[in-house]
Amino acid sequence: MKALTLTLTLACLFTVACGRTEDDICDDMCDCEGCNEREFNDCLDRYDVRFDEADRRDCLDRYDDLLACEDDTGLCRDYRWDTACRNEREALDRCVD
Repeated sequence: MKALTLTLTLACLFTVACGRTEDDICDDMCDCEGCNEREFNDCLDRYDVRFDEADRRDCLDRYDDLLACEDDTGLCRDYRWDTACRNEREALDRCVD
């Protein structure tokens, strides 16, 4: 059992799947912008819709790229959440359209 746990832990270190989640990103955004519970849930719903679209169109790699970028570059400036993920967002949009 210890070997399995160690293997899973090491695998998580090298994959986006075990990294920050949509929930964490929405939480960071809401901490910055002062979201209420409904706005937080709306943020999660937007990610759910994007994930479903990406999954249906076989674009999960681009979705993961966008999520990783938002995690890496998300920044709060003057109570406004922003990321530097235009290229990743456009790549996902092109893929799902």
